Amino acid sequence: MRLSMMRNPLIPGSTPRPKARALLCGKCNSTDHLDLETIESIEPHSGELLVSVSYTCLACESSYAHTAAFHDVAAVLNRNGTVSGLLQFGGQYFHCGEPMQFSTNSARSVYAPLSTEDTDDGLMDVYLKTRVLQCRCGFRMELPA
Repeated sequence: MRLSMMRNPLIPGSTPRPKARALLCGKCNSTDHLDLETIESIEPHSGELLVSVSYTCLACESSYAHTAAFHDVAAVLNRNGTVSGLLQFGGQYFHCGEPMQFSTNSARSVYAPLSTEDTDDGLMDVYLKTRVLQCRCGFRMELPA
């Protein structure tokens, strides 16, 4: 059997592969003000590396989410000053251009009192376990554990 004839067993032969779209603001017709928000790998890779990306145009506040070629996303990421806030890339969160680190675990009540008065309304507190991520600049966020 020739290697070129082998098919990827993870992709059925008739399954359409996602098409890459260019990173571009449709309203501004520009890539100058794109703020990337999420980048997720698309598996399995059969040829060009594709990712699922979501981004916002900072000039007109339009939002987009679609499949793109990884080299197009990397070109936007490699511009100076393009990552202005929080970026989720795969399983990592980036702030200040660096991966955020886990600092603590905690439990937060999902029940918020409707009044500041001390009343016994008979409701039980419900707690959500969370993990705290921290950036070296001091920015923190909590994620469900």
